[in-house]
Amino acid sequence: MKQMKKIKFLLIAIVLFAAYSCFDDPVEQEQIDYTPAREAALLTEYIDTLEERGYDVDTAGVGIYYVIEEAGEGAYVQMGDSIGLEYTGFIPDNGYVFDTSAKHYTNGLWKFRYTPGGLIPGFEAALSLMNEGTEGLFIIPSDLAYGIAGSGAIPPYTTIAFTLKLVAIYE
Repeated sequence: MKQMKKIKFLLIAIVLFAAYSCFDDPVEQEQIDYTPAREAALLTEYIDTLEERGYDVDTAGVGIYYVIEEAGEGAYVQMGDSIGLEYTGFIPDNGYVFDTSAKHYTNGLWKFRYTPGGLIPGFEAALSLMNEGTEGLFIIPSDLAYGIAGSGAIPPYTTIAFTLKLVAIYE
């Protein structure tokens, strides 16, 4: 019986220690200085890493970077088109997923009419590079996303990225 009590105590102690160790000491938390220089360095590092891994990273005139993983066919998306899109948005330097269509839409498919001004400029630029069936990675610097203010879990001066798949352009 004493052996069981010792084992229970030990297990409780391990669980409490593990739980306590998950909390950061506020004094030890790293203060990150979100600046344009930091963002530029992280963006360069991310692009370099992709290229080192064999990805062909291209850039669009507006300033987004992209890798087409699967080329689509037919006409490119135009303003006013109704489209079906699967997406996942994340922060490249830490992998944090801040949004995904799978969380919000039936079968993970966001269906909407593509109209001007409804999206961040970098996302609009990404859509303009896609035709039906296109899948790719689109990297959007903060000046084409949430800029100096950030948004929710996205800090200021933070490059964001999306994996996108244009499932359909509807008539």
